[in-house]
Amino acid sequence: MAARIEQSVFDGTTGRGDRSGRRTHIIQILRDARAPVTVTQVAQEVGVHVNTARFHLEALVDAGLATRSAQSRDTPGRPQMGYLGTLPNQTHERAHSYRLLAQMLTTAVAQSGSGSARWMYQAGQDWGRRMTASAGPSAAAEESEIVERLVERLDALWFAPELPDDQPGKLLLHNCPFIDSAKLSPGVVCQLHAGMINGTLAEMGSNQRLVRLCAEIDPHLCTGELGEARQMDQVELDVANLAPLDR
Repeated sequence: MAARIEQSVFDGTTGRGDRSGRRTHIIQILRDARAPVTVTQVAQEVGVHVNTARFHLEALVDAGLATRSAQSRDTPGRPQMGYLGTLPNQTHERAHSYRLLAQMLTTAVAQSGSGSARWMYQAGQDWGRRMTASAGPSAAAEESEIVERLVERLDALWFAPELPDDQPGKLLLHNCPFIDSAKLSPGVVCQLHAGMINGTLAEMGSNQRLVRLCAEIDPHLCTGELGEARQMDQVELDVANLAPLDR
């Protein structure tokens, strides 16, 4: 029996809209499905080739964010694979270990001194450039195409990004992969992410940079503002609405 994919209930952990990333969309489909969904169903829902859908689904399985199982069939032939999401519990042991490591490192950096936020921004820039360069050379592109590439990269890193059509220059991040660490020390984690975004834009030859980041306006939502490129030691950060971590 085919799985029924219903309209999702938005809870802040996945993107929303036509311009949010593909993997984010697939996570949402898996979470909303009442039964395992096939590669073909996901491909049709997202509007991509079946090979692309399979690539994203297998990446989710490898990351512990989805499960795969063979589906029974009434006719002879190779059984299809069905996929289900493991969110929102995220109980995978590997994910827990990495989150704990991130919190410990965040605390250590935050305690290193008043320049920790600036240092993390610069480290993020460096890694943004490295990750972009390692993907291979890219031909010159229009700004709109560069920003779309940025969204794809952020989507692969689980930020659930979105470019609102009615808000030019806005970048929405519906999910923070390190939300607990960000609550411990937003000046460290948010600057690292901001630097990574700007390093990526610089490496792709963009004339834009992330100039402001408003963290956690709503649960699991950060709003970025893209503007004309300029030299920055760190991004203007508004964390007034970031709730403290319960201890």
